[in-house]
Amino acid sequence: MAGTSSEGLTGNVLSIILAGGRGSRLHDLTDGEAKPALPIGPHARLIDFTLANVVNSGLGETMVLTQYQPDTLQRHLLDNWQAETAEAAISILDGADYGPYEGTAAAISCVIDEIDIAAPRHVVILAGDHLYQMDYRPFVERHVATGAEVTVGVVHVPRGQATGLGVLEVDAAHRITAFIEKPFVAPAAPDRPDQALASMGIYVFEWSLLRDLLKEIEGTVADLDFGKHIIPALVSCGTAYAYALPGRQGREPLWQDLGTLDAYHAVQRRLLDGSLPLDPVWPIEYPIHHGLGDRRAIGFGSHLRNVVLLPGARVGRAVTISDAIVLADTEIPDGFELEAELSEHGKWCTISEGGIRVISARALQRLASRRRRSLDPGHFDPGTSGGRPERDSRPRMAEAAVPVSFL
Repeated sequence: MAGTSSEGLTGNVLSIILAGGRGSRLHDLTDGEAKPALPIGPHARLIDFTLANVVNSGLGETMVLTQYQPDTLQRHLLDNWQAETAEAAISILDGADYGPYEGTAAAISCVIDEIDIAAPRHVVILAGDHLYQMDYRPFVERHVATGAEVTVGVVHVPRGQATGLGVLEVDAAHRITAFIEKPFVAPAAPDRPDQALASMGIYVFEWSLLRDLLKEIEGTVADLDFGKHIIPALVSCGTAYAYALPGRQGREPLWQDLGTLDAYHAVQRRLLDGSLPLDPVWPIEYPIHHGLGDRRAIGFGSHLRNVVLLPGARVGRAVTISDAIVLADTEIPDGFELEAELSEHGKWCTISEGGIRVISARALQRLASRRRRSLDPGHFDPGTSGGRPERDSRPRMAEAAVPVSFL
């Protein structure tokens, strides 16, 4: 890319973040809000990692496309990323106004006029529901240097873990020769035989080319999707290239899909113990408004082991919970024992494949219903449950909480 500076190039780039998805495998976590709005760590939401990448890469204008349960996400963006002191120039385009967005590429088709107003040379299409740190400037520069019609961001993953992902085969010049969705046996990456190249779901296009392609296909496919339709078509033309996510500060590349309860729980735990390879010089810059796992929210004498406590959750006194995620809308009553409640009343909460239990207000309502059904209808006493005194449903908070462990 001789003669083109990074500064000049990034000034012609528009970032478009697709943030309208639910993440159905997350069950209760995304019943009331979009996956990109999920709390991560002490003060962030999932979309913040993508937005931090945009800002730290020095890219200018950004569009965020929202759709499913957008209220929390839009409020977060307005409060933190559209504030007067914010570095990012962000516009929010909701599917209720511009859509409905029925596929990732279809969503871009819906906002062609708005993109034309921004008049970018290149667009970077980004997913708002992945946790990763990436400088997008080399990504765009590689795209321009190769003359590609599309450049796909990829990450190295162990081959045994790639069967649920979109996997790419590439040649020595990084040209994509095949795109395989959820392969039974993932092809090896040319530089690492024990690993495969998985699509990150992020792309660079020259806007005029993508615009023409979308206009040509518009109306022929109802759920037009980059991974299903656009990328395979360009791969078959030999004009698609791959860019592998590099590590930062000598560390392994960080990219997490967080598509399952177990993955979400594991990332939260790794943030707590410091094992997640985050680069501190690539920060999320905005005011802190809430905390994850606030000790003031945990009553005296409670024992929480391997638990992620989301902002807003409250835990009463003498509570015992392990291997769980406690949602923001939840108030755990005094004396609650998770194992005992599961043993006595069955599976009243969502349980992941890895054994992580999701405790939400709705789950506790199901538990309360099962308790009522277990009573002898001829001897109903609202003050008892199964011969034991019914616990007060309102947790009484102590000034100092002393859990064995939390988060």
